[in-house]
Amino acid sequence: MEPEVGKSRRTYFNHPLVTESLQCLPAALRHPDVASFRQYVIRHLPQNSLKGRQRIARDLVQRFSQNGRMNLALAAALGRFGDSRISREILYFELLRALPLLQEIASLWLATLPDEGSPRSSLMEFLEPRLAGRSVRIVAKDALTTFKHCGKLHSPRIAWFQPLWSSPPLEAFLYVLAQLYPERTMVRVDLFAGLPILRALLWPQSSLDDLLRMAEAAGHLSKITRLDQYHQFTLAASGAERMRLLAPQEMTRAEEAAQIELWPATRG
Repeated sequence: MEPEVGKSRRTYFNHPLVTESLQCLPAALRHPDVASFRQYVIRHLPQNSLKGRQRIARDLVQRFSQNGRMNLALAAALGRFGDSRISREILYFELLRALPLLQEIASLWLATLPDEGSPRSSLMEFLEPRLAGRSVRIVAKDALTTFKHCGKLHSPRIAWFQPLWSSPPLEAFLYVLAQLYPERTMVRVDLFAGLPILRALLWPQSSLDDLLRMAEAAGHLSKITRLDQYHQFTLAASGAERMRLLAPQEMTRAEEAAQIELWPATRG
């Protein structure tokens, strides 16, 4: 089964909004439709400028909604884990899915940097042919800000950057599995490890065996097997069922919110 990685709709990227996303997205459990969520953001953000609040609301809706409904699995996860490394890892994954240019920068520039790092100029050179000179400095600045806020980048000195490869929290790994594989299926480890989005996440391949064993112990995998040259795992249930294991109370609220939203359209 192919993983679900192609839900993105935008090819340009600016305004990371990491802090605003962590603050506002859990409220999608109470405001699941995009119109209601947009109004919530405009009313509750502390920025003085109405225009600024409207821009932030627009960007959050564009990134984290589909077919008029907010991403309730993401809202449930952020509501469950608050502003933590787990949530930032989950949010970073969803940003990569929503913003193809950010994923390209992460997988083809950030993930290829040597351990000792590289200057900002290398990112500018990477972006120039892709953007044809359009807003290269802005995109570079906002991509670097996103990587820093999500724990993927270290800057030991001005305009010098090092990638931070690290094993994710188990909860973030389980969330990613639930979103990439929403159906109960068998997955080859080599194909999973080779996904561009896995490379963009900066998860060392050496950490996958331990993560898979912990996922099996947590009930998210039914078995891990090695058959000749193939190493594979089988998911224990659907993505929705696995999300209920990960964030039970929040997913119950998400399912209730989805039903409330559907009710006016289905009655009478």
